[in-house]
Amino acid sequence: MSIDATGVILLVVALGVLLVTWIGIQGGAAASKSFEGWVLNSRLMGPLLVWFLLGTEIYTAFTFLGLAGFAYAKGGGVFYNVGTNDVGYALGFFVLPALWLLGKRFDYVTQADFLADRYQSRSFGIFVAIATALIMIAYIDLNIEGLGAVLNVVTGGRINLPASEMIGFAVLALAVFFGGIRGNALQSVIKDVLMFIAIGTLFFVVPLRFFGGFGPMFHRLATEIPVRITMPGPSHKLGNLWFATTVLLTGLGMWMWPQWFGVAFTAKGPRTLKLQAVFMPLYQIVKVAVITIGFAAILVFAGQKVAGNNVVMLLALRAFPTWFMALFALAAVLSALVPAGPIIVTSCTLLARNFYAKFRPDAGEGGVFRLSRWLVFPLTAAALYLALAAPSLIVVVLLVAYDFIAQLVPAVVVGGLFWRRATLAGAVSGLFVGWAISAVLLITRHDPLFGVNAGFIALCANFVVFFAVSLVTKPVDRAAVERLFATVYREAAGTGGAGLAAAGERARAAPARD
Repeated sequence: MSIDATGVILLVVALGVLLVTWIGIQGGAAASKSFEGWVLNSRLMGPLLVWFLLGTEIYTAFTFLGLAGFAYAKGGGVFYNVGTNDVGYALGFFVLPALWLLGKRFDYVTQADFLADRYQSRSFGIFVAIATALIMIAYIDLNIEGLGAVLNVVTGGRINLPASEMIGFAVLALAVFFGGIRGNALQSVIKDVLMFIAIGTLFFVVPLRFFGGFGPMFHRLATEIPVRITMPGPSHKLGNLWFATTVLLTGLGMWMWPQWFGVAFTAKGPRTLKLQAVFMPLYQIVKVAVITIGFAAILVFAGQKVAGNNVVMLLALRAFPTWFMALFALAAVLSALVPAGPIIVTSCTLLARNFYAKFRPDAGEGGVFRLSRWLVFPLTAAALYLALAAPSLIVVVLLVAYDFIAQLVPAVVVGGLFWRRATLAGAVSGLFVGWAISAVLLITRHDPLFGVNAGFIALCANFVVFFAVSLVTKPVDRAAVERLFATVYREAAGTGGAGLAAAGERARAAPARD
């Protein structure tokens, strides 16, 4: 690409990012004058904005670049990611409305609020807040890597990537600081519409431009590289057992990311969240298109050494004129920047509300609000530093993070919504066992182990310990637990549960204890 064309693309991207940032700041400033407004849009967000906000969190630079890179580098195992969302949406249909009911009634703002209350332990809430905030940095890293991949290809490696990534995420931090979660939702609408246009166009152009149509392309895929488009792929490790266990791990763990708790709490009602579970699968069309593009890249770049994260942008450079390439690059950059917004908001809120405020109860909501906003800048800087110091394949970053975040499933879903007998000791023990096994297997490069996803092995051990320890340790205060279950299962607050409901109201006013 010529220097003039590169300059045009960069100019369009820069102006587009500034415009989207301004829209986010202007659209969210009024709603972000209070703590709950900045974090949750005062729990008033309608179905359309929640749909785009959830979509922008699920379909990120990972979808835009990482899926194609995974298909290109590792083959048919990439289809795990389509199955992941299908499992996740089914679970979300039941789990997210229940979490919303609890959040609304008991004023939960974060995942840590819920866990501290369910297990009646401030310490557990503090620990989960710190641990998940650190894990979420991996998700921010994913988006930073995506931004770097886009700029590297567009400029032919001529641009200073660290400086560009710093500028990009400084702009994002400003948008989050002033616009809050509502501003990010408005930005998500623009980002997702552009993503649909960009990927949809590339999906149709690649077969026509490089193969003469879909039929010839799929014929060549099936006859020339059948091993690459099926499992276990070229690595011979990603077989059917890995696929099934990875889908279960990531599908069950999908809603354990704290930022999605925050997004769920922004909705104005449970029906809004059920609608998301029904219509969110429409986004899956984008994933299938990206995966197909990744497979096509194997043939297009045959004999060349190409980084997996770069294949989508390189194909776009070959296929599109400068004016459309500028639009495509803008969509890719926004897919890296915008999804990091809710992650940053949630991380800052966890540290301010569930850590700092527990040691400084006199801080008040105003103090927590101010600290949450100002933490945006150091936390974003920390994620930038880590991403620059330890770059990796985008999908690998996400899979490793899922191994750890999915270990919250027993404590959050089973103990939080279904099993009253779950205890604090069971939740903590299971979590530590799951994290320890995940760390050992990953560090010793035993992922997969006997064909099974390492994180899934850790999750199974987590479940065993969670149930066993819960059955032999002291239960959480009955009234405190029943008030939560009565909120989710209304029939528990009927005639037979009237006494428990009254006790629950008394327990609601009591602070969590250790």
